[in-house]
Amino acid sequence: MATNIKQVKIVIPNETILKRVNTTPALKRLSRLNLIVGENDENVNHYQFSEMKRMYPILGIEIIEL
Repeated sequence: MATNIKQVKIVIPNETILKRVNTTPALKRLSRLNLIVGENDENVNHYQFSEMKRMYPILGIEIIEL
């Protein structure tokens, strides 16, 4: 695995927050996955990870580095 790749767990607490992520272009581009409510595992590069850590907590989405 390359050194600039991280495995993260994206925890989306409810349907309302998921709908906001899917309808906001700036938030939708952060993940390549089709996100679901609950836990989502994804491999991201350093730039994606830093953007997620900056924007997702504003909505109440938890990012856990594995």
